[in-house]
Amino acid sequence: MNKVAVDIYRDEMIERMARLEERHQAHFDVTKEIRVDVKSQNGRVRSLENKQQWFTGILVTVTFVFSSLIAWIKGIN
Repeated sequence: MNKVAVDIYRDEMIERMARLEERHQAHFDVTKEIRVDVKSQNGRVRSLENKQQWFTGILVTVTFVFSSLIAWIKGIN
């Protein structure tokens, strides 16, 4: 290879590397946005799951109290 061919090859490689670096940066930015979105979704899901657990616990407690009350009343007769 002569010097002109090597210089052309190097210029092409520099251009390719610049394009690859731009793509890499774009992918990195998109990945950061996805991470932020997933964190916010996880927070909302966690909140909903906690509310559901509270509701289930309260419902179980009320059911237990009423069933115990009914069993106690029926046991008297």
